[in-house]
Amino acid sequence: MSDERKVQTIKEIMDLLKDNSLTTSIRLSILLILYIYGKITFSELLAYTSLKKNTLYVNLQVLADNGLIKYKKTFSLKGIISIVEITPKGREVVEKLFEIIENIKEKEKK
Repeated sequence: MSDERKVQTIKEIMDLLKDNSLTTSIRLSILLILYIYGKITFSELLAYTSLKKNTLYVNLQVLADNGLIKYKKTFSLKGIISIVEITPKGREVVEKLFEIIENIKEKEKK
């Protein structure tokens, strides 16, 4: 891969991640977890991330405010639970990141 193409690729990644909601590894990790699972409970997300409740909540709020995830409270046999789900916009962001990474890998093989 030429140096010019490498710079362009880095700019693509930076542009994708410059969205204020993706400026921390925590929020990017949450989005990746939700990409894998689609939707999970707040408690499951707490377990996967090992974050404190307040920290997770604040980061979920930022992602939700930017339309990357949605969460809602619902009733279950265990009482009220919060469900967190990736949105189509969130899925698109993750897939674009994967696409950029795959392009880097392909170009390195050549």
